[in-house]
Amino acid sequence: MALGPIWALNILLAGLSAALLGGLVYVYGRNASKIRSKFTLGLVVFAALLLAENVAGMWAYMSMNNAGEGPSAAIPMLVLNAIETGALATLFAVTWE
Repeated sequence: MALGPIWALNILLAGLSAALLGGLVYVYGRNASKIRSKFTLGLVVFAALLLAENVAGMWAYMSMNNAGEGPSAAIPMLVLNAIETGALATLFAVTWE
């Protein structure tokens, strides 16, 4: 089945979130190796798990598109993905300062 535009936008936002999380895992991992505290290790684990969730979400969106799920499922997911991407972009910007 052809990829619907709303599902494609969901996949794009999840991919952007995954890229931001990859950057956060890198920074948090670098900090964890220098600081060696539970907090910094917790940040690495948190970002890595959220990265895994976003990658799995991209697969789920493709599956939902292929199953014929329409805008009634895609639009709420799009809102959530937009909010998550905005939050991660803010966190990424603050982290890289």
